Amino acid sequence: MNQDLAIFIVPFALILACGLLAAGGLYFIDIRYLKDARYAFASVAAGAVILIVLEIVLYGSSVGFLKEQQLKTSLCELDAESAHPEARQGADAAVLHDAIVGCMKEAGYEWDANHRHCQDARIATNPFFYLPIATFDRAITGLQMKFE
Repeated sequence: MNQDLAIFIVPFALILACGLLAAGGLYFIDIRYLKDARYAFASVAAGAVILIVLEIVLYGSSVGFLKEQQLKTSLCELDAESAHPEARQGADAAVLHDAIVGCMKEAGYEWDANHRHCQDARIATNPFFYLPIATFDRAITGLQMKFE
């Protein structure tokens, strides 16, 4: 899904689903915004379906963001080691670090050492050191990384 489109569709769908659930639910406590019980049941069902679909989409995308970040980190490590085989053997470890960080920057990620997994060792191959530059990707990935 296009990121710019997702920024508008997801909140709209969430508001719509909550409105449908509220309108249907209020009918059953004698606050009648709907014509009859059939409309109330349909409203609750439609709101529930929209929420379930949103949950599936957002859960799948949030897992995908972090997994893609881990994959890109591994690919950058492979590229850096292929380009600088002497650095792995102890010649200059900073060359590998700079190459991996540069590769991740080109892939759309920036170095960020604020995650708790980053406190032990500052190594460029740790995917938790990076956050996407794009705002939507950054929000989803940042949220997922809090639970890792």
